[in-house]
Amino acid sequence: MAIKQTWHVLFYTKQFTAEQVHTFVDDLKKEPNFGGLPIEQVTFDYTTKEMLYTTFIFTAPQAIDKKMQHDMAKYLYARVVHPGGLDTKQYYEVVNQSSKDLGIEYYDYADGTLDIMLWGKQA
Repeated sequence: MAIKQTWHVLFYTKQFTAEQVHTFVDDLKKEPNFGGLPIEQVTFDYTTKEMLYTTFIFTAPQAIDKKMQHDMAKYLYARVVHPGGLDTKQYYEVVNQSSKDLGIEYYDYADGTLDIMLWGKQA
């Protein structure tokens, strides 16, 4: 049975601009799937002083384990820092780094919803 995944992807405003995040959302809306998983919805929800909030909903055939969550979140990170397209070199430059080095944190909710905070690389 397919499982609907709802991820809230939050971007730190000191590292990411609203324009970057809007482009990220627009780019993902053009994609029919996310690594073969059907995308149902991608939205830019709102902005606070510190964070830009998006919602990303897709369907997976089974629960996604932690390692896959991290790999998928790194892909989303790569998409926001390389708008409009992502070549193989750019992809591997991002995914070969740890979530910690990229400034990515996760919070799993009991209902299966996931918050992904993209703090970005800190200088």
